[in-house]
Amino acid sequence: MNSPKFLYHYYETENGPFRNITELGLDKAKNIQNQISKGWNSKRPDNYIELRFALEKRIKELFIEKGGKPHRKDPFYFTLGPCSWAKSWYVNPGVVKIPLNEFTSDQISFTFPDSMVSFQFYDEPKLKTYRKECNGQIFRIEELEKLIREYGLPSDDQLIVEESNKYDKYIEAQVWDDTVINRYKNVKT
Repeated sequence: MNSPKFLYHYYETENGPFRNITELGLDKAKNIQNQISKGWNSKRPDNYIELRFALEKRIKELFIEKGGKPHRKDPFYFTLGPCSWAKSWYVNPGVVKIPLNEFTSDQISFTFPDSMVSFQFYDEPKLKTYRKECNGQIFRIEELEKLIREYGLPSDDQLIVEESNKYDKYIEAQVWDDTVINRYKNVKT
């Protein structure tokens, strides 16, 4: 199976693309999260911001261990291929689509599935029903084909058929560099 050729960045059109709540610092991030009252993002647990900061630090460290060269303290988030579920998080969603081949392996990491889900499955014994060997890890571009061959590309059909795939909604990409992002900041969708 070939991996998708595009990354998709979903966002609330009112706020614009390429914004990460953690880039503002802990206190501001908490204030913003507390003000979100509509859409899926309003249903986050009370400790979500603390979890997000800790997870981004962990992912960045793993990326560096695997030879990545992040140029940001926090990543921009994408899905590998389109994901209608991620689009549903927003009241008035927008999307920016970027060819995967515009990124180098030093700029981007991946988790299977969403990073929060992947690391929760890895860390929490009570979630072992859903755990896969790929959870709790990051992957580089050159590892994508093998990852998809081994675990498949998450799809709605797969979610319905197998309980163990219930939370595998997409492969998440974390972009650790502004170079490509800057070329797409003003793209209208």
